[in-house]
Amino acid sequence: MSERFTIAVAQADVDDLRRRLTQARWPGDLANDTWHYGTNESYLRMLVAYWAEGYDWRAHEREMNQYAHYRVTLDGQPIHYLRAGKQGALPLLLLGGWPWTFWDFRDIIPRLMEDFDVIVAELPGYGFSSPLVKPKLGFVAVADLMHQLMTGVLGVSRYGVYGADWGALVAEQLAHKYPEAIVGLHTSMPFPLDFAPIPPDLWAPEEQPYAEHTARWWQYGTAYFQMHATKPQTVAYLTDSPVALAAWIVEKFHGWTDHTGNVEDAYPRDRILTTLSLYWFTNTIGSSARFYAESLQNPWQPSRDSQPVVPVPTAILAFPKEVAQVPRRWAELYFRLVRYNRADRGGHFPAVENPVALASDIHAFFSAVAS
Repeated sequence: MSERFTIAVAQADVDDLRRRLTQARWPGDLANDTWHYGTNESYLRMLVAYWAEGYDWRAHEREMNQYAHYRVTLDGQPIHYLRAGKQGALPLLLLGGWPWTFWDFRDIIPRLMEDFDVIVAELPGYGFSSPLVKPKLGFVAVADLMHQLMTGVLGVSRYGVYGADWGALVAEQLAHKYPEAIVGLHTSMPFPLDFAPIPPDLWAPEEQPYAEHTARWWQYGTAYFQMHATKPQTVAYLTDSPVALAAWIVEKFHGWTDHTGNVEDAYPRDRILTTLSLYWFTNTIGSSARFYAESLQNPWQPSRDSQPVVPVPTAILAFPKEVAQVPRRWAELYFRLVRYNRADRGGHFPAVENPVALASDIHAFFSAVAS
């Protein structure tokens, strides 16, 4: 049984955050103006000062509470979801990953809710889908939980799903395992469910810049991935310092978004701080990181011998600065691809960086497959 709840962080926790921010100990930063060595201290000092003195958590909390929030326990695990839109219309399940929050979809929801029944669900161990109470909840097991949410809790028999980051893998597994229930799959980060290497000869000549961008990320940008996948409990102790938490996450915003030097051109300052605040107040940096370990240590196995692997109608909207991209030719082999577009700007967080393009593509695709 779902229970309605209101997001209401205790004032004592807000005050404690401010105190910790104002008592930060800084390490110093040498020759790092370009963020080559990691999070730039000058930027982080400015961001932390605003977080402590200028940022208004309560205003953002009120905005979140304009929507209906629910929590339900599935197989012992609390799951948070937001629901908005047109009852009786096609249900759309929207899923993000790390370091996303449900509120990354803030600018997408109003663009979809007039014509769809929109459900934004948080993965176990993320945000208000906490605490994490059981092991082995990687993307394969979580797909089953999300299907249970949609069919068992919400009582829908057919629905569409959009996913990015880990949410993309959850969405792909839903479409692979439950094709009779999935009207269509939309994703901005297609990826092989078994993590198998993609043959490099599938890249078309005009796709070489995206191939090179992806190769650089795999070579220089995945140290965090190794930590999350192997030692997430060590990462969990960032929960003692909001500044350390901010440094860990903000470096990803800077490196994974589409900008020319100022991360806030792609991911606005208040949005950054709302994301950081949600991770801080829910104490979920460690449990969200653990999703990596559980996903890799409990690997995917096919549920059916289907070709393509994902047999439902699939749409891909590719963004130029997405860190993990794939060749279109591979996507044509792996999915029942019926729609493929490239956006003119955006990176790993398209719901924040380019919500108009993302929402328009989602709307067009699901309007077509539902007709």
